Amino acid sequence: MIATIKSEWRKSRFRPAFLVASGIMAAITVLVYGVNWYLALHPTATRGGDRAIVNIATLYPDQFVNNVMGAAFPIGAAMAIVVGALFAGSEYGWGTMKTMFTQGPGRLTVWVGRLVVFAAWMLILTVVLFAVGALSSVVVALFQGHVIAGPAAFDLAKGMGAIWLILMVNGTIGLALGVLIRQPAAALGIGLTYVLAVELLAVRIINLINNGQYKNVTEQFVNQNATALTQSFTSPVFGASVPSPISADHAVLVLFAYGIGLAIVAAAALRLRDVT
Repeated sequence: MIATIKSEWRKSRFRPAFLVASGIMAAITVLVYGVNWYLALHPTATRGGDRAIVNIATLYPDQFVNNVMGAAFPIGAAMAIVVGALFAGSEYGWGTMKTMFTQGPGRLTVWVGRLVVFAAWMLILTVVLFAVGALSSVVVALFQGHVIAGPAAFDLAKGMGAIWLILMVNGTIGLALGVLIRQPAAALGIGLTYVLAVELLAVRIINLINNGQYKNVTEQFVNQNATALTQSFTSPVFGASVPSPISADHAVLVLFAYGIGLAIVAAAALRLRDVT
């Protein structure tokens, strides 16, 4: 198992997908902070008229955990699906999967090793997101002459755990599709279509049936729970908000169930099907 993890890590270090994803996550975070900073300082340039639609206090270091949630989802989730599909599906196109199964350990051992490495990369993406968010908030505070005080360590840990879970679950969607379809392009296309269109459309249709009688069904969709989890990170400086009907505890349980379930489905397909 350790040897499998080491070999997968050596391979993945040189894959451009992970490096590009890290760069994009950092750029998105900087862009979100930059746009919100501009909107906070120039209220007349927005539809808010003489009232800023972004509170400058939300951009300071003590609020950066709450603020980076918007940068992580849904764009971060889509990025995780792309990386997962490429990570799992590319091996079939290159023919390296047959080599690993022929010369290496068992199929399930290979799959678990790949999952561990992928989870590590999702953690790296999370660290990049929070590091850039913290740095951006410090820059805003310095320019505004505001005292620099970070969030509580517990809040930081909860925020990082939530984002890692969201990225990991959406990444597992890409992994499972890559294994089932055996083609990265089709896998990432289907994954992105589901996250950006199919789930949203399904939620709207279900909510219209019998005046929302089956709304509890939509509360089991993966990214409805991801949205609820990110929305649970807020504070009074962000203003009043409508509480989500999905609790944070429920969201965490559903996301874990999706992640584990998809990993098991992919493992079964990998174990039972012929590679060719």
